[in-house]
Amino acid sequence: MPFDSHNVKAYLTFTALAFAARSLWSQSVLAAYVYITESESPTAVGNLTGAMGLAQVLCSFPAGIIADKFRRDMVIRWGLLVGFSSVIVTSVAVWIDNYYLLLAGTSLYGAFYGMVYTAGEALLSDSTPDGERSKVLTRKQQIQSAGTCLGPLVAIGMFAGLGNEWTEDDCSWVILVGQCLCVPAFFSLCRLNDDKAVKEEEEGEGKEEKNLLDVTGEIGSTTAEEDSKEEEESTEDNNRRVPIIIAISDLISGLASGMSIRFFPIFFYDNLELSPIVVQSLYIISPMIIIFLSRQARRISKKRGRCQTAVMFKWIGISSMAGMLVSYTEGCNVVITLGLYILRTTTMNCTKALTSSQLYDYVKKEERGRFTFLESVNMFSWSGSAAVGGYLVGEIGIVGNFVVTGSMQFVATLPLLLLFSLPSESEQAEIRKSRKSRGSLTE
Repeated sequence: MPFDSHNVKAYLTFTALAFAARSLWSQSVLAAYVYITESESPTAVGNLTGAMGLAQVLCSFPAGIIADKFRRDMVIRWGLLVGFSSVIVTSVAVWIDNYYLLLAGTSLYGAFYGMVYTAGEALLSDSTPDGERSKVLTRKQQIQSAGTCLGPLVAIGMFAGLGNEWTEDDCSWVILVGQCLCVPAFFSLCRLNDDKAVKEEEEGEGKEEKNLLDVTGEIGSTTAEEDSKEEEESTEDNNRRVPIIIAISDLISGLASGMSIRFFPIFFYDNLELSPIVVQSLYIISPMIIIFLSRQARRISKKRGRCQTAVMFKWIGISSMAGMLVSYTEGCNVVITLGLYILRTTTMNCTKALTSSQLYDYVKKEERGRFTFLESVNMFSWSGSAAVGGYLVGEIGIVGNFVVTGSMQFVATLPLLLLFSLPSESEQAEIRKSRKSRGSLTE
């Protein structure tokens, strides 16, 4: 069972604790805090998120190379030092109400996440057997969503006690508590160990191709050798093509999401005039539904395919986004607008495990750290485009910004259409086993 793996259990524990803490201080309260303290400036909100993303991508690239060349757990431990520094700097910044110090603190957090995410995701994939990655990554997404529920739940209790108002002091206390909750998550990373990855992976994607190239001797005829070489060339082509296509799709999607994700709390606060408790409730309901939908998405993907399922759910989410904007502009009941928001959020975010597992299935073990760097590039595009989103909100309004987001998210699904012909996850695992057995017969 993949969930018996030491590293899988340790990384899933970190995921639960980290996203519980992060969702408390960063998901909606941080944007509201900056918006209030910086004279309701959407640009200030966007710049803060952009700095976090820039720091993440600058650190994730060297972290990925070092993790592939040396050890992944070494990079993670270096990242912990940066993580503890981010907690200290961010807490001081909020305590003394200094925007530029807060910019430094969140940038350190971005650097921490870039290092830990790059090495940690690669180690998680190393510790998962072939044919099981979508299961493990779906469970990770469910745990991440469950952790994301806990932060807003704590925030509801705090706002209820503090007066249920969007004030600088109330937001400050919520952020400070969130920083304290980051510490247990950091310590859970100390359990990760490269030596406890799946040993068979060393004979997986990387060596199976070498075995196929060595098909010689008495067992293989000339025809068999040619067939094996043709199959190898096809495999190598997929090994390059599939991750690149998925990365392009994720990049466009990240750019789109980044322009709006930080401005939904402002939309709720400024346009819909919702109280903090109602907003936090939305951030509890959505992850709970994502937990359910991610499981259903994986089941559907077994019959329909992973990319087909991802595109289907994303198109539902994009349609829901359009419906949400129409309901708001036409003055419909706020419940309808919020219902469509929840449908949009849950369907757009329930299939990440499917495309990620597809990507890792086509990446060699010794290159996973570098390909995980692409995830950080996507996070940077997500964060960097928040600055663009702040500019758009100032120029064309928050609704216009959401329209641009929905349009780009549709474009992001188009590259995935090129992958509809790929074999299912179980079929792909069987193909690998067959190649390994044929390769071992010729050694």
